[in-house]
Amino acid sequence: MQTSVSQPIENSVGVNSATDNDTRDVDFRLFRKVDSDEVDFPAGTEIMTPGETSRTMYIIKSGVVAVQVNGKTVDEFGEGKIFGEMGIVDPKPHTASVIAKTDVVAYAVSEQQFLQMISTAPTFALRVMRVLARRARAMNTRMSGNS
Repeated sequence: MQTSVSQPIENSVGVNSATDNDTRDVDFRLFRKVDSDEVDFPAGTEIMTPGETSRTMYIIKSGVVAVQVNGKTVDEFGEGKIFGEMGIVDPKPHTASVIAKTDVVAYAVSEQQFLQMISTAPTFALRVMRVLARRARAMNTRMSGNS
């Protein structure tokens, strides 16, 4: 699969859909620049387990993951999306499972690598905060029954 690398790293933030109308492609050079590991998860692999902690965030290069709470799928993410970001911000035990629905290739980003990334591309931090805010709002909507 061809990855778009048309934008300068400084203008690329590595996470798409920071706003509803944001159409910038993911520039995976940012993750290679901080020596993040490319990891493979076969379909069916439980990548994150409730009760466990992790200080690793993942950016999906290809494939789809499902986020499950108490066995119920509450969200799915594909190419260019992140998951595990809460472990970077607040390293508490996971409350959800993340399972590879398909074979997944992702970049694993540690807290130290995350700090390097935001020093190179400061808007990356803002985009991660937007993802967190959007997911919190979506969960609030689901819990209030206004879905």
